[in-house]
Amino acid sequence: MSGLRERQKEQRREVIAQAALELFISNGFGATTLEQIANQAGVSAPTVVNYFGGKQEILLALLKQPDEQAMRDARANLDDDSDPLEALCEFEGLMTRYQLQAMPASLWRELAPFLFSGELAQALEPWNAAVIEETKALLVHFQTLGKVRESVDIDVAATLFNQYANLAFIRLATEPEPDRAAHAEHMRSVLSLLCHGMLAH
Repeated sequence: MSGLRERQKEQRREVIAQAALELFISNGFGATTLEQIANQAGVSAPTVVNYFGGKQEILLALLKQPDEQAMRDARANLDDDSDPLEALCEFEGLMTRYQLQAMPASLWRELAPFLFSGELAQALEPWNAAVIEETKALLVHFQTLGKVRESVDIDVAATLFNQYANLAFIRLATEPEPDRAAHAEHMRSVLSLLCHGMLAH
């Protein structure tokens, strides 16, 4: 019975999140209220609060889902023959593709100014932390295989990857016509620099 209850709770979470996304797209994130989300989902406002806490937490859930899928896919494709640069490019490419599928450019344009400072940025810290941890795991995998130098500071490299990928993604997502190919080529150049460095060996 508890399994059924958990599934029902998860289904209700999904209904609320989907209702919120529809309203964020049609009304804008800022103009959407908890009451509107509750009405759209066919539940009460206290139920929305009970399941998520507030609008920002719903947005965080919507943003986490594509990245979690990207993490699963990138992990599934990883083996001992993988190349660090190719693995990082694939991980970033998967996150980009799934995030663009998850939310339209109009919503990204509205959110962009608030993603790096203020309450929304604080709410998104766990999302960024999860991406950094996944990147660290990826780099440790290659370090163990001897494909990344032992002296490399994995924390710094993973944080740099996440911060730059965020900036580049927002620039892409807020373009009138997002140029995915140009973005991928740019990210490959940046990640190649990160992987290979600037100093002569």
